[in-house]
Amino acid sequence: MIKIKLNRQENTVNLAASLAEELASIEVIPIIKNNEIILDDSSLGKTLSIEEALPFIRRSLEKSKTKYRCIYVKGETIYVEDVESGEKVSEPPLLFCPFCGYATQYEEVYWIHVKSHGVI
Repeated sequence: MIKIKLNRQENTVNLAASLAEELASIEVIPIIKNNEIILDDSSLGKTLSIEEALPFIRRSLEKSKTKYRCIYVKGETIYVEDVESGEKVSEPPLLFCPFCGYATQYEEVYWIHVKSHGVI
């Protein structure tokens, strides 16, 4: 199961609600626990990968109008550096490689880079 960690409780609730709508078609259920969301994929029949989950998360963040600085991955946890609604956010958000710290704003480039480490 994949965990998504945010800084603010109100953003966690908004993201979970948006994810519930996005993930209903593939039968994955977001469960809220403190400031994290656990994606329960037990009814999916296969394990949901980080690579498959990230596009849903990015769309849900945009849909819920959650402002964030960056999204990064460590193991099976996706960290969203969310900010308060009044804070300035540098555009565009960056994705950071958990192995070497490489940063890019493009998701496709990020995944190609992560795969170059031979882990996925």
